[in-house]
Amino acid sequence: MFKNIQKQLLLKYPLLWNTRFIPMVCIGLLINLLYFFVGYADGTINFKERYDSDLDFTFFSFCFLISVIILILWLVNYFKNNSFKSFYPKSKNALFFEWIQILVIVILLSAFYFPFEYGRQLHKRNYIDEETARKRCETISKADFFIDAGFDDPEIDSTNSVFRDTVIDGTPVYTSTVYKDYVRIFGKKYSPTALINRNTEGFSFTSHEEDSLRVIAVRKLLAENKSQEVKKIMQDYLAIIKEHQLETNLTLDKWFEITYNYPEFSKYELISRNSPTDENPDIYTTDYSDYETAVVDTSAIAMEATARKYSKYFIERNTLFHNYSEVARAFTKSVFQQEALLVLFYMAFGLSLLILSFRVTSGKSWLIAVVGLGIMNIIFGIISAASSESLVYSILMILSIIVFFIYFININIRKSGKKYSMIVLNLILWLFGSLIPLCYLTYQELYLKSIRHLGDYYSDPYYQTLTFYAIDMLTINLIIVFISMFFFTRNIRHWKGISEE
Repeated sequence: MFKNIQKQLLLKYPLLWNTRFIPMVCIGLLINLLYFFVGYADGTINFKERYDSDLDFTFFSFCFLISVIILILWLVNYFKNNSFKSFYPKSKNALFFEWIQILVIVILLSAFYFPFEYGRQLHKRNYIDEETARKRCETISKADFFIDAGFDDPEIDSTNSVFRDTVIDGTPVYTSTVYKDYVRIFGKKYSPTALINRNTEGFSFTSHEEDSLRVIAVRKLLAENKSQEVKKIMQDYLAIIKEHQLETNLTLDKWFEITYNYPEFSKYELISRNSPTDENPDIYTTDYSDYETAVVDTSAIAMEATARKYSKYFIERNTLFHNYSEVARAFTKSVFQQEALLVLFYMAFGLSLLILSFRVTSGKSWLIAVVGLGIMNIIFGIISAASSESLVYSILMILSIIVFFIYFININIRKSGKKYSMIVLNLILWLFGSLIPLCYLTYQELYLKSIRHLGDYYSDPYYQTLTFYAIDMLTINLIIVFISMFFFTRNIRHWKGISEE
């Protein structure tokens, strides 16, 4: 079938035949579909144990190897016939379309991360609908109050704290923070280790502000002694534990009894967040001895750093939390992030331009350009190091690219012989995409130097704006490179017609 397609392409669309575009697109789509199904299989979550994939490095290494092999085989066939070098009739935009075809093929061979990750993500989404997942994540987070969680710091005792090193009566006094022996919640004082002062971990469904509001909501339930609503949180949590067949030796009544101690909430039992047989223990050493009332260290709120003593009760909270974090990320963290796409497109653009430069010049000039670029970087690096100025390198690179452009345009205008323009053309194709980023980063660094005398210069609004929009600049740069190639390939075609001498 492919032979018949290629024959028809040779007769009607020689450019598509020359690049082997149709079979390569089919191969690219097929292997990416395969990567999707592998990712989907790898996204399987067994809620009875922590989800953990060991496939990433091995799989991506395999994908990279497959892509390299296919790329080499394609290049061997692609370089057999070079219409550009053989002076076949070519339209003004033929070289641009040829580059687009190269770019598409390279993208398909390089994009294995995205179908794999999307397949894995899609499988995780299919276990629970998003609304149910959100409600369950909220329940799991709220229940941390009654299992084991960190505490908010108490108020700082500003009278006894020292906020900066100083000397008093000839004696050095160093920075120290002293905390009060209580926290104030809804106008009432509690022990810093009271259960009502607990904090919780959040999921990617919610922002930091929403996590804080959820903590306040649970504290309000406790402060107002709404015990039935607290029991509802525990009941919903245990229902999730039961559904996923996770272990616990708690019942609803026992859980409420050993943790709910209105109004002071100072007497409660720590519940281990893992079962005794869990192969992934908590970060704390679990001690199943009887719980003793926590002792407050008001000098540094060190209750979390002291030895933690747990009761005989446990619940597989860590496994549940870990797996629902995976589900939450599957709904909220898109695989197609701007940064990840930029990495793919910059790699694809770079490789496609390397292939095109070899296509329109010669192997000899291509190798000379590689060596020349290496030598140029070494020289610029030495000059930059000798001057002790980081900007020297980027400025020299910017000037070099501009000089290369001027030289190439001059050859095209004067039609006076190609001379070294074949080498210069290689360098232009490889470097012109870096011109805008180099200019942007150079300007950013120059501005930073101008405000370095300020104390907190990294917080300067304009500098932060430049940093924030760096990703957008890289995106715009790709668009400009793409548009520029439309006109530049026309100039390359015109350049090809110039005599060698």
